[in-house]
Amino acid sequence: MRSQSKNHEIVRNLSVVSFFTLISRILGLLRDIFIAYFFGAGAVTDAFFVAFRIPNLFRRLFGEGGISASFIPVYSESLSKGSESEASDLFKTVFTALFFILLFLSLVGFLFSFLFVTITAPGFLHIPAQFQLTVFLTKIMFPYIFLIGLTAFFAGVLNVHGSYAPGAMYPIILNILFIVSAVFLRPFFHPGIYALAIGVMIGGILQLLSQIYYIKRKKIKLGFKFNFRNSAVRTVFKLLTPSLLGMAVIQLNLLFDTLLASFLSPGSISFLYYGDRLYQFPLGVFAIALQTAIFPTLSASFARGNIKEIDNAFNFSASLMFFIIIPSSIGLILLRSSLVRLIYMHGIFNSADVQKTASVLLFFTIGLWASSLLKTVIPVFYSMKDTKTPVNAAIYSLILNIIFAVILMRFIGVDGLALAASISLIFNYMFLLKRLHLKKRIGLGSGFFKSFAKTMAASAFMGIAIEIIIIEFKRLNYDSLSIVAVSLVVGVTSYLFASFIIKNNLLRYILRK
Repeated sequence: MRSQSKNHEIVRNLSVVSFFTLISRILGLLRDIFIAYFFGAGAVTDAFFVAFRIPNLFRRLFGEGGISASFIPVYSESLSKGSESEASDLFKTVFTALFFILLFLSLVGFLFSFLFVTITAPGFLHIPAQFQLTVFLTKIMFPYIFLIGLTAFFAGVLNVHGSYAPGAMYPIILNILFIVSAVFLRPFFHPGIYALAIGVMIGGILQLLSQIYYIKRKKIKLGFKFNFRNSAVRTVFKLLTPSLLGMAVIQLNLLFDTLLASFLSPGSISFLYYGDRLYQFPLGVFAIALQTAIFPTLSASFARGNIKEIDNAFNFSASLMFFIIIPSSIGLILLRSSLVRLIYMHGIFNSADVQKTASVLLFFTIGLWASSLLKTVIPVFYSMKDTKTPVNAAIYSLILNIIFAVILMRFIGVDGLALAASISLIFNYMFLLKRLHLKKRIGLGSGFFKSFAKTMAASAFMGIAIEIIIIEFKRLNYDSLSIVAVSLVVGVTSYLFASFIIKNNLLRYILRK
């Protein structure tokens, strides 16, 4: 009964996070449509995407990355013990440390933007105008890490308190500001790409204010505290070093791909960005949302010492993830060209750009299942306060990614970078799955494999139905909108129908809850 209650809690939290994330991702696609329309895929967009990626790397380290991984388990444990004063001290002390760390990083990033750009995109050094543009954009947006870092931290705290909607909603604000900047602010700047950088900063301010509002509503006292001798605080910082290292290695993967792409033909960084955005759609709506939903739940279970409960939640989450991600992957692969053409082929984004972006998307999608399932296995380690094992896995994956990226880009260009990323993700997941079983005897059981077989069968049926639609509609010269719209309706309907016929209990459980 306890396990069923936990599964229900996971599904409920996932529903909330996925709903708002879906809205955010739709607005994100809309923002990318405007960026593609007004700026296309070339040297200017490459400069912006590099400049925006740099503060985002630090955001993932100190926001929803390393800090959350080390803070949430300890904070959950303090609350589960009923020690509100200790939990409050912990919250304020970690907030104080994060505040000054992010402030310092923002200052360093602003002053040494040229150095960050040199390291991230050394290929730009041969094009002075593009290099200078990237440096200037980086200066404008680097303080964003202070705003978004605190925003993500507050969102994690709210999740522990059972409030998932605020953290899922705040990305919507940035996407709206992107759209407003591209459409209305762009005419006032030369080049117009400056407007996007301004929009990022305004969006960051509004995002932070939104989370502060919900923190106040939860009556969580906000303030500075320097009680670094607190045992819970020491535990957080003890866990922080390996978790930061693990997140740093993951971000180095992205950084290394950008670095290599800067040596390829102009537009390569943009093709990676646009392909990654479509690849990230199901990953964000479902995989990252599920990770957000299960992490506090797993941490609370471990605080009670209930390994069986963790094992059950892990198997249920993996089954649920496969049920959603496998058909999503098949849909992305089959509809990749039509999707890219429908979403991005406007303004100066041409048919050649469509082909290159669709090709990158294909190789990214190969590893989508592994990237998604990583979101179910990493929280298990973090909930057990083991931040070292994910670090080791990330380091091995980074080495593998570098080797394959350097080799493959020589033969298939920017596609090789996407394929190398997929290979490293698959290795990362399999390594962690093996270590989890050896460490705590937690692993995928018979229930998962039974659900997996039924998911694969229903997905195959769906794939055949979609392929028939694509072939027939292309023969009749239908446009991309018709192909995508009808394929989505037929795909979802056929998948649910097949799942019902073969009696996949997961479908019935989701519908019932």
